[in-house]
Amino acid sequence: MKILQSKHYQPKKIFNQIYVDNQYQIVAQDLDREVIPSDSPYYNLLNSLFPNVYFDDMVMKKDKLVDFVKCTDYHPVGFDKANRRFYEREVCYFYEKYQLFIVASEDLSNEYDKTIFESGLLRVEHIFYDPRDENSLTNIRDFFNNYLEKYISQESKILLLLKEGQDLVFKHQGIKPYALDLNTMYNDDFLPVHGKIQEGLSKTKKGVVLLHGLAGTGKTNYIKWLTAQIPDKDFIFVPNNMIGELAKPEFMSMLIERKNSVLVLEDCENYIAERVGGGNQTDVVGIILNIADGILSDVLECQFICTFNADLMEIDHALLRRGRLIAEYKFDKLSIDKCHAYLKSVGQNKEVDKTMTLAELTNIDEKEFKTLDDKKVGFGFV
Repeated sequence: MKILQSKHYQPKKIFNQIYVDNQYQIVAQDLDREVIPSDSPYYNLLNSLFPNVYFDDMVMKKDKLVDFVKCTDYHPVGFDKANRRFYEREVCYFYEKYQLFIVASEDLSNEYDKTIFESGLLRVEHIFYDPRDENSLTNIRDFFNNYLEKYISQESKILLLLKEGQDLVFKHQGIKPYALDLNTMYNDDFLPVHGKIQEGLSKTKKGVVLLHGLAGTGKTNYIKWLTAQIPDKDFIFVPNNMIGELAKPEFMSMLIERKNSVLVLEDCENYIAERVGGGNQTDVVGIILNIADGILSDVLECQFICTFNADLMEIDHALLRRGRLIAEYKFDKLSIDKCHAYLKSVGQNKEVDKTMTLAELTNIDEKEFKTLDDKKVGFGFV
């Protein structure tokens, strides 16, 4: 169908400012002329005509589109450089029974959208409806219940906090978690802690998890694996150089749109150290406390996983308060028995005579290239 030729289109004029003959002039233009140059013409057109309902991570099966009529006013095109193919950037459908328009996004250059597309699904972002129709609420409810479902990736997905120009943005990224066997890759005392972490993150909406210990003991691999165990929550990874951005007001606005998420701060000891004065550390600790267990926790419903290599005693003790702390665990080298169990599980017929980190075990066949002479070399003034 053509929206512009249907009863749903109401011709409108919009005022634009143009620069002609060295001066600005105000001119009236048809709405559809203004929409054409846009990358999202259907959204812009319908947004000027009707109110809409926005969805995040909602999809519908493409085979259900047989009930819909595709709109053909515009054909915005995108290009997937990786696979060298063109695709429709934005699509629009109309459902006569419910008198609803849906606008869907297809961005094959985005790995997250690409996975949805190749799964035979359509990512529905907006429903547009006529508020004069007394059946609008019932129609939207029926459409939601009969057609839409929350998308849960078969692979883990994370959101990465980035900065584009002066703006903070979340970018979807697919990750492939390391296949973990908690029984062989971690010491026995970690199993009950994992149970508490999984239950705390799955069934509650506040609190902090502190994971610390030696580098190479499996902290990051565990978190990546954990994202697949709790698919109903977004895991937001905050790079070390972006942790200071948590105190900015615009970040709070972004979190409101991502309620019930888990924020992951890796190697953040410099930001969560015991507060002994002013500075960025104080701001970040205060924000963590407020989001995880303060006034903002009731609004944002977000939790934190913080990893660090420093001693636990150096960390701000406010994070350790009972009721706020979901779990704390110090990762250490695997016992000799655990090392043997792990090596056997991966088909390695080897034995070790000392405790080792998980990173050392998984790379046990790699040759080391480092200086054997441990004499200290120094420079001084005479």
